[in-house]
Amino acid sequence: MTLTGFVRAAAVATAVAAMAVGTSLATPQSASAATQTARKASLWWNGSLYEAEVDNNPGNGAPSWLWLADYKRDDYVGTIAHVVFVDGTTGTWGPVYGGTGTVGLPKDVRSFQVCSYFAPTYTACSGWVTP
Repeated sequence: MTLTGFVRAAAVATAVAAMAVGTSLATPQSASAATQTARKASLWWNGSLYEAEVDNNPGNGAPSWLWLADYKRDDYVGTIAHVVFVDGTTGTWGPVYGGTGTVGLPKDVRSFQVCSYFAPTYTACSGWVTP
């Protein structure tokens, strides 16, 4: 390969890598690895995995964010998260069915848990996690 061909190939590889980063469906990351503040709650129930992750320092301008995931599709069971904020107020987000979802939260989170949800009840919940 000539030097010109190598430079062209490197430029294409860099462009492809940049596009892949921009379209990634991976869990959102905090501002940097050194300041990683996210904590995850996981629940295995009836052969399915449900997860919630909270970051009180996301680096995107929001006070905190919540990510929810339901890894099983077509079973009518979703995932929700119960959240207790630092001021003592509470909230519930979801359900998410067969995929992932994120939301910017209005305040920092004190604790949270993930639950499987089969309307209109929760079928199982993880323990409480402190971010």
